[in-house]
Amino acid sequence: MLEIICVGNELLIGKTLNTNAHWLAKYATSLGVMVKRVTVILDEVDEIATVLREALKRKPRFIITTGGLGPTFDDKTLEGIARGLNRKLGVNKKAVEMVKEKYESYLKQGKIKKVELTPARVKMATLPEGAEPLHNAVGTAPGVILRVDGTFIIALPGVPPEMEAIFDESVAPMIKKEAGNS
Repeated sequence: MLEIICVGNELLIGKTLNTNAHWLAKYATSLGVMVKRVTVILDEVDEIATVLREALKRKPRFIITTGGLGPTFDDKTLEGIARGLNRKLGVNKKAVEMVKEKYESYLKQGKIKKVELTPARVKMATLPEGAEPLHNAVGTAPGVILRVDGTFIIALPGVPPEMEAIFDESVAPMIKKEAGNS
């Protein structure tokens, strides 16, 4: 069983069409997992924490969030997940390396003039305790995975090509394996 939590004010005001929920539901179902719920919520730490706790009470095998992993002030998903789990946020060394490597590749491509680990960029590598980053082949913000009891919580970026790339590379194989074992 899987629940999808889409985080983003832009989804709730109709500014952005929620293509991520449709894509994830269709793909997960094709892998043999039943999607039980799709929830769309504001970019608010307490709201994210509350909805996550509610979802965990239903004991799904997977909770996938989309949105709110970037460098801007309104990207609050990981803070909300940490609060919902009563865990601290901390800079993850592996995630920092992923972010740094991405900016180094931008430098080599001539997209930027120098590599700086600004506070906004380090924010993308600040994860809840016990979380692991997931490689983002398309963008800069790593995905995030952690396990709570029997539930995998997976946080993916809201930018569709990034979300899809991380899902294909890291999440789909895990869901397929879990579905095949049930």
